[in-house]
Amino acid sequence: MIQIIKRWVVASLPYLFMLLLTLVTYLMLIELPPKEGGWPYWDKVQHIAVFVMLTSLALLAFPKWRWQSAVGLAMYGAVIEWAQGAWTITRMPSVGDWLADVVGIAISLIVYSWLVRLPYVSKVVPDVQ
Repeated sequence: MIQIIKRWVVASLPYLFMLLLTLVTYLMLIELPPKEGGWPYWDKVQHIAVFVMLTSLALLAFPKWRWQSAVGLAMYGAVIEWAQGAWTITRMPSVGDWLADVVGIAISLIVYSWLVRLPYVSKVVPDVQ
């Protein structure tokens, strides 16, 4: 029974990744009112957190394509920044936001590389070799 559940979860990971990617795309392209005050780097923390989640799910969904997923997500972050400037009125592209995306990707890659070396994790994560 556990093997059936594990197989179902592993099979659903690519769909969950695409769902999260669609949601993130929508949220990054909706018009937002300008914010006044607050901590000036909060949006960078949000970018890092979102790309840690996206990259982590991509690494689990596509374990054999780790570096391709990372490069693809970095390119996705750059395209989203461009689209914010081209398709929205209240948002603007930012190299700082894209760099925060890349930091989130790097954090996820480092943690993933460390975790899959642990014996009990390598039994759970599919196809880590």
